[in-house]
Amino acid sequence: MCRAFVLASLVISAVFLAKPVAAVKIDLGAASKYNAFIQTDFSVSGSDTQGRVAVGGDFVINGGNDVGTKIQAFGMGTGPSLVVGGNVVKNGQGSFNVYEDGPHQSPHAGELVYAGKVLNNGTEVTSSVSGQIEAQLSKVNKAQLPVDFEDAFAHLNQLSNNLQASIASGTTTSGVDWQGNPTGPLTFTPTTTPSDNVYVFDVTQQQINQGVTWNVVGVNDDATIVFNVTNDKQVKGNKWWTGTDQCQAGQTGCMQLNGQQVSVNGNRLDPVNVDSLHGRPAHQVLYNFVGATQVVLNGSTYGSVLAPSADIKALTGHVVGQVIGKSWDGNMQINYNPFAPVGSGTTPVPTPASFWLFLLAITLVYVNRKSLIAKPIQTPIAV
Repeated sequence: MCRAFVLASLVISAVFLAKPVAAVKIDLGAASKYNAFIQTDFSVSGSDTQGRVAVGGDFVINGGNDVGTKIQAFGMGTGPSLVVGGNVVKNGQGSFNVYEDGPHQSPHAGELVYAGKVLNNGTEVTSSVSGQIEAQLSKVNKAQLPVDFEDAFAHLNQLSNNLQASIASGTTTSGVDWQGNPTGPLTFTPTTTPSDNVYVFDVTQQQINQGVTWNVVGVNDDATIVFNVTNDKQVKGNKWWTGTDQCQAGQTGCMQLNGQQVSVNGNRLDPVNVDSLHGRPAHQVLYNFVGATQVVLNGSTYGSVLAPSADIKALTGHVVGQVIGKSWDGNMQINYNPFAPVGSGTTPVPTPASFWLFLLAITLVYVNRKSLIAKPIQTPIAV
C-alpha cells in the first residue's frame, strides 16, 4: 500500500511539473500560398496586394486596387490570382487590376475565380471593362472554389489556440523612466533554446502601448519568432501615427499594433526596399492575436498576422508578410513575404493533464497486480 501511495503521488505531481513533450506544427494550411487570406469581406479604397488573395465573402473596391502585382517578379507560379466566395463590387472611377504569372497586358490578365457576381458601379459584368476592371473572370459554383474557407479557418483558429497554449521561450521586459514607471523599449530574452529554433514570446497591450521599439536578443540569427498578443485587461490602444484610437478602454477582444520596429540581435527587420526580394526580412515573424475579435494595424507591420477570428482595421502604412483574418477594412499595402518557419516548424505545448491521469490509472493497476502476485497464500493450520 505504501509503495502504491508513493508512486501515485509521484505521478500526480507530474501533472503539474511535467515538461512539454508535444509540439505544434506551425502550418498555415490553405492560407500558405496567399498574401491575404480573409474569411468574410475584404474592403479597400486604394493601394495593392503584391501576392495572391483569397476572400470568402465579398471583395469591395471603392476606387482603384491591384492584386498580384509581384506574382511574376517573385516567381509565385500559376493559379488563380484572386479567389472570391461572394461578389466583387467595384465602385467609383479607379481601375481594378488583377495580375498574373507573366507580363501583364490586356487581355492577358490574372484569373479571378468567384462564386457570386462581378459588379462595376452596380452593373454586372462577365468580362474585363476597359479602364475599370482588368481580370480573367471565371465564375464557378461555391462548391467549386479552390478554397474551402470553413475548413481552412477551423484549422487556423485551432493553430492560434495551440500557439496560445505553447510554453513561452523567454521573458518580456520593459525599460523604465526616471520615476520607475515602465516604458519602452521592450526586450524579449529567451530562457530556453528550442530545438526547432522557434521562439515564442508573450506580449500584452499594456506593453505594446509603451513604445514601438522591440528588441529580441540572444536568439539564433535565423530564428522564427512568434509573438502571442493579448489584451486581457481590455486597455485602450495608444495613438501613434493617427489621431484616432481604435481600441477603447473596456472593449473586449480588441488588440492594436502601432508600427512596431522589431530588431533581432540588433538587426532591424524593416527593409529599406520592401519591393525587393533582397530587402525581405531575414527572420520570420508571426503575430498571433490570441482571442482577438478586432485587430487594429496602426502603422507598418513587418511580419505575418494570424488573427483568424478578428475583423482587421488597417489604418496606415503597409504589411510585409501574410495577413489572415476574419475580415479586412483599410488601405494598407500588403507586400509579399510569406511566413516560412525554420527548422521543423514546431513549438512545444503542455502535455494534457488527461494523459497523466491515464498514466496514474495504469500505474495503480500495475502496482495492485504486483501486490496480489507477491502476497503469499495463507494456508489454514490444522488443530
